[in-house]
Amino acid sequence: MAEEFPRLTADQKSDILKSFHPDHRAGKMVEIKVGVSKGERVPEEVEAVMQAYSRVDPKAFDLTKVDFDVDVLVIGGGGAGSAAALMAQEAGASVLLVTKLRLGDANTMMAQGGIQAADKDHDSPSRHYLDVMGGGGYQNLPELVRALVLDAPVVMNWLQDLGTMFDKRENGTYVTIHGGGTSASGCTPRGTIAALRL
Repeated sequence: MAEEFPRLTADQKSDILKSFHPDHRAGKMVEIKVGVSKGERVPEEVEAVMQAYSRVDPKAFDLTKVDFDVDVLVIGGGGAGSAAALMAQEAGASVLLVTKLRLGDANTMMAQGGIQAADKDHDSPSRHYLDVMGGGGYQNLPELVRALVLDAPVVMNWLQDLGTMFDKRENGTYVTIHGGGTSASGCTPRGTIAALRL
């Protein structure tokens, strides 16, 4: 317990990564040859999945027959997909939502981290914006992050109107926790829906 371990130098850290991390295994990285990731190098196991032949035989389907004719097709039944389908339907579109599992059986439910929205006096959308940008290594699209942080409190009300049962105090304010990567303590309302943050 009393033993002190010296900090590793940058070169020592690099040596450890090269010795153990799968991205540094000699001869195990393969270049992607098609699609939006063309030219990137990935572990061979990832490449085998990304560039594999489909397990579905396209000849087994009659593509001249339309089973469902809709305005909007939503792929994925987690928080984002479900919200997109509901909003499209509210706007008057005919919607088909498809999911590989059950509705809601997705990462949103597994995250168990609450929803991050600046709804307290000690918080603000500007502060939320900086948290999201920093959490994304400043690689996020600023205009999307701006929309996220400005819309988050409105979305909270929308979800509540839909029947989401958030944990609340006797005075009606959300029970909050200090979410990971947030600079404002108590800015994460907790409830039956999990994280929708970038």
